Amino acid sequence: MNNDSYVKRLIYLFGFVYFAQGLAQASGLINQPLSFYLKEVMHFDEAQSTAYLAVLTIPWLIKPLYGLVSDFIPLFGYRRKSWLLALNTMSAGAFLWLTGLSDASLIVSALLVTAVGTAASDVIVDAVMVENGQKYNMVGKFQSVQWFWFYTAQIATSVAGGWIAGSTDPTSALHTAAMITMCAPAAVALLSWFGLREEKAQMNVGEMKKTALSLGHAFKSPTLWGVIAFLAFYNFSPSFGTPMYYHMVDKLKFSQQFIGTLGAIGSAGSVIGTFLYGWYFTKKSLRFQLTFAILAGAIGTFSYLSVVNYSEAVAAIMIGLSLVFGAAGAIATLTVLSLAGKACPPKAEGFTFAALMSVYNGFAQLSAIVGSWMFVHWFDRSLSPLIIVSGVFTLACFLLMPLLRGVKADGEGQSGPDSEK
Repeated sequence: MNNDSYVKRLIYLFGFVYFAQGLAQASGLINQPLSFYLKEVMHFDEAQSTAYLAVLTIPWLIKPLYGLVSDFIPLFGYRRKSWLLALNTMSAGAFLWLTGLSDASLIVSALLVTAVGTAASDVIVDAVMVENGQKYNMVGKFQSVQWFWFYTAQIATSVAGGWIAGSTDPTSALHTAAMITMCAPAAVALLSWFGLREEKAQMNVGEMKKTALSLGHAFKSPTLWGVIAFLAFYNFSPSFGTPMYYHMVDKLKFSQQFIGTLGAIGSAGSVIGTFLYGWYFTKKSLRFQLTFAILAGAIGTFSYLSVVNYSEAVAAIMIGLSLVFGAAGAIATLTVLSLAGKACPPKAEGFTFAALMSVYNGFAQLSAIVGSWMFVHWFDRSLSPLIIVSGVFTLACFLLMPLLRGVKADGEGQSGPDSEK
């Protein structure tokens, strides 16, 4: 198989898996029905809802562990396809279990199992992406394909989630969303087992030693620590998530269907953003991309100050913000994720990328917890201070730019058809 055919094969694989993840993650189809259930049936406030769901972040924080297990401990003789089959079958079973649950502790237990399966599956696919992305100078291109299909899935899940939440009672909405979502990991399990070609493998002690040496060298690098700090600052955005959802319901009086539609519009903007990133931004320097990401993130965040109070035009403003900020946010996200991919050292791509994504996901959840707590206890459910805090943290990323100068040399090479210009 020549390189072009292999790259196309990888593109199809990455696209399908990320489309399925867009359906199956906690932010996917089940997101709005679950928020609706917690608010209307469990009577949780913003801080309680966020704290209740915080446990679902744990599987995403330990992603490096999945990378090590997949890299060096074959399951039934395979490092990738067997693990993908087992993990996605487990997720599908947990969603099926959720269709009959109403107790809060059991619901979060089922969701925790789905999070483990989805996070571990994501690590395995990302390890393949980083290894081949660096080899073929395609990290940015692969990322754009993955996230194009992820956001495409979220268009459908936003519309469907809003419709399900608004057309039936909260309990039935949650169970219906779980039943539909079950199909996504089930499809990935089947594709992984029957579609992947992989040679038999054994535990490789020698490669483990090489990985350990590579990691030790990498974590002594100021560049990698600069990337870690950048990811932490950029993803600390406490104004969005649960506070924004409650604000739209209680202050702006948006219906569940309209909130779902806004999510779909934002995801449509994100699809446009992924196309623009792959077509234009991957040809630009990393500094150009990062500068755009910081400015777009800050401007987009501050723009939401225009919807903190109800007005006749607030719905139209939210539609415009969702579309434009969806596109800009996707470009910024892909830039930050490509930065992480380019910073990974040889022989430890899977583990390091998973570790960086743990920082990314961890600070997203930390900002959600802190933001919800401040929203309730400090700011008397006023969204404006949270928006300002979010924007300031994004702008602070400019202070970290000097630490990122070594990323390009440590990441993609300069040869190949898609070298940055």
